Parts: sequence; C-alpha cells; structure tokens
Amino acid sequence: MARKKARYDGPVYYTTYQVAKFLGVSLPTVVNWVKNGLLDAHKTPGGHRRIARNDVIAFARAHDYPLSRELLGTDGPAKVLVVDDEKDFSEMVKEYLRIKGGFEVEVADSGFQAGFTVARFKPDLILMDIMMPDMDGFEVHRMLRDDPDTRHIPVVACTAYRDAETDRRIEADKFDGFVEKPLKLDRLLEVIRSKLGVAAT
Repeated sequence: MARKKARYDGPVYYTTYQVAKFLGVSLPTVVNWVKNGLLDAHKTPGGHRRIARNDVIAFARAHDYPLSRELLGTDGPAKVLVVDDEKDFSEMVKEYLRIKGGFEVEVADSGFQAGFTVARFKPDLILMDIMMPDMDGFEVHRMLRDDPDTRHIPVVACTAYRDAETDRRIEADKFDGFVEKPLKLDRLLEVIRSKLGVAAT
C-alpha cells in the first residue's frame, strides 16, 4: 500500500520569490507587501528576506488568495476538526464531511480537548461551537490566534444561540466564517470548501 506523503510538521520559511509563485503575483508585489508591513518577514544575516509559512497562509486566507496543496504541505485530504460538546451533533457532522466532502475529520468535545487535538491532528480548518461549558469558543479562538503555530488555521464559528451580541463578538474576534444551528449540511460543506480553496469533486 502506498504511503501518504508526510505533512508539514515544523517551521518553514520561504523567499519572496517562492511566495510570489505560491500566490500567483509578481515578485515586486510581495516585496511591497513586506515593505508596507502587510506581510511579516525577517532578514537573514546576508540581508535576504524570509517569510514564515504560517504567515503566508494567514495572509493568503485574509486576502482570498487560493492555497495550493504544496503550500498547505499535503497531498492527502484536507483535515477538519469539529469542536462541540454535543457528541451526536459532532458525529453527524464528522460522517457527513468525511463521506460527502472527502475530508479527514476528528472531533473534540471541549475547549480543553481542542487544544490537544489541534497540536496532534494539525487541522486545516476548525468548526468551533462557541457556547461550551468549560472553555467557550471565543476563548479557544483567541488562544489559537495568539499562537504563531496555529494562527493561520481558519476557524468557522457555530452556534444555536444567535443574537446581536453574539454576532458582534464573532465579528470583533474575526472568525473566518459563521454557520448557525440547526445546520444546513450542504451549506456547511460549501463554506468549508470555500475557506480551504477545495473544489467540489
């Protein structure tokens, strides 16, 4: 049986030329982004710019640039983590995304478990229930954004308890998307594919 290519599992840095190729823009465009502070970069002792992989992915997603599988570091199915304290809901979503979307899916039933699962599973996207008893989705999201190793991962908020204050907090915390329970599973699949740049098969 053929073995799947190893996924990215550590810090990687790219040249401005490589970033330009990944995003399909000119080299001067990338240099201007760096000069204007739009894209973080550091200089080597020789004066060459290097840009962290996670920063490239975060920038691409923020500005709606499509992500290649090469940049994501995998030739296998995209990974989705479902974080929700309702086990029946999580399992339903997991099976739907696995069968209909072709994704590799894992679930976490609490904010605390989500942290451990993210470190081990290294998801490409997280579907996050924002109303959980131990650590709510807002707190988990802030922790992910504060960590350089996870801040590039798109997080889609999910809740049945929607009101003006919840909408305000989701927007203020800059989640990458929002879906409301009860879920329309076809709409969820559409949102996830859009955020990951994955075409329907």
